[in-house]
Amino acid sequence: MSLSLILPMSAFALLASISPGPVNIVGLSSGARYPLSKGLVFITSATLVFVILFLAIGYGLSALLVTFPDFEKWLTGAGKVPRFFTRFLMQWLNPKAWIASAASIGAYTNNGDIEF
Repeated sequence: MSLSLILPMSAFALLASISPGPVNIVGLSSGARYPLSKGLVFITSATLVFVILFLAIGYGLSALLVTFPDFEKWLTGAGKVPRFFTRFLMQWLNPKAWIASAASIGAYTNNGDIEF
């Protein structure tokens, strides 16, 4: 593997691992409430599961592409610019959006502040 491939992959891995998602929010909460040793157990297990998931998806996609070469055409079509409804649906089903919304409402409002 060349350095020209390792550097971009490392940057992607770093950005993916520090982006605010459900695991990072629970890890932050765990680190704030419990001793460092318990927080490290959580972070280590989350990291190992991510590596297993990464390898399974990589090998699975590879096997699909070898078995069904036309699957690459479907993937290319699926990766095109989404239309309005698709973007709407993606954001509505985005767990980060739900967590960020709930966290910001909980952090910046008091009981009874929001009225309809």
